[in-house]
Amino acid sequence: MAITKFIPEVWSATLLSVLQKSLVYAGAPCVNRNYEGDISAYGDTVHIVSIADPTIGDYTKDTDLSVEVLTDSEQLLVIDQAKSFAFEIDDIDARQARSGGALMTEAAQRAGFGLRDKADQYVAGLMWAAAGNDLGHIDGSTATNVYDKLVVPASVALDENNVPTEGRFLVVTPAAYGQLQLDSRFIKQNESGTNALHNGVVGEAGGFTILKSNNAPATDRSITSSITVATTAKTLTSTTAVFHQSDVGSTVAGTNITDGSKIASVSADGKTATMDTAGATAAAQTDTVLSAGSKLAIAGSAIATSYAEQINKVEAFRPEKRFADALKGLHLYGGKVVRPEALVIASVATS
Repeated sequence: MAITKFIPEVWSATLLSVLQKSLVYAGAPCVNRNYEGDISAYGDTVHIVSIADPTIGDYTKDTDLSVEVLTDSEQLLVIDQAKSFAFEIDDIDARQARSGGALMTEAAQRAGFGLRDKADQYVAGLMWAAAGNDLGHIDGSTATNVYDKLVVPASVALDENNVPTEGRFLVVTPAAYGQLQLDSRFIKQNESGTNALHNGVVGEAGGFTILKSNNAPATDRSITSSITVATTAKTLTSTTAVFHQSDVGSTVAGTNITDGSKIASVSADGKTATMDTAGATAAAQTDTVLSAGSKLAIAGSAIATSYAEQINKVEAFRPEKRFADALKGLHLYGGKVVRPEALVIASVATS
């Protein structure tokens, strides 16, 4: 008879590495770190002060000048994001795995990537919420559309806001990047003659460094703040600013909304959206779903967004009451869009 009960289970010494997505929003060339040196502790606030432009007037000879008092204003960059991890690997587990060191190394790499991934998503959300230019909903199902309706208008919007041409970026999804590859006007990284080492950089187009990311926010979302539906004016009115110009074209659904309704327009303050059909009932609701199958494209300059890390560390230790190796990590950071006019967003549907 065969002996089957004493065959040991063996864990492979070679671990399957995690598939990691590109992290781009929280790094160069998308953000600046001008104020990072001013951060000293969690919760600290950097006061970013700006001053009004002096008035330029006509000069008349032998006439006293009118001296004005300049006013200033400030924006606050607060270190208010705190993420951490902590795990241990028992000595017995490490021994039976035949490669305890590799096990710990791979786990540490995954944990470190997880912290950076959270920061990347956080910065993308900041840019979405504060961007000063919104191109709305774009049909990105063809290469020509992506270039003509996204790349060119984004460049024009930045030009009109006097944003420097040097260092402009455009972050798109892999699907939108795939469309750009079919357009002869897109210059791939290996053809551009540059040696850019930034994570996610794939080429150039329209004066932009093009980057791709799977962290591009999905513009489909559920709004849970109080919404009032009006039957005659075809409007959705929110108590908070929750609508974006990029919502235009999205299908909107809710308990008091006519099936198949779409967002036709959004007010400048983001508190009111107009539907293309009247609401089914004039009543309040708390759950409105916007869906267009779209992802956000973000273009701009690093002068728009400031990002600062206060603590970014990983520590190894031996737990006092365990036979195990342990690792813990902490990441404290914050960000602020200080120049909204230097950011452009668009909701891009590629299918």
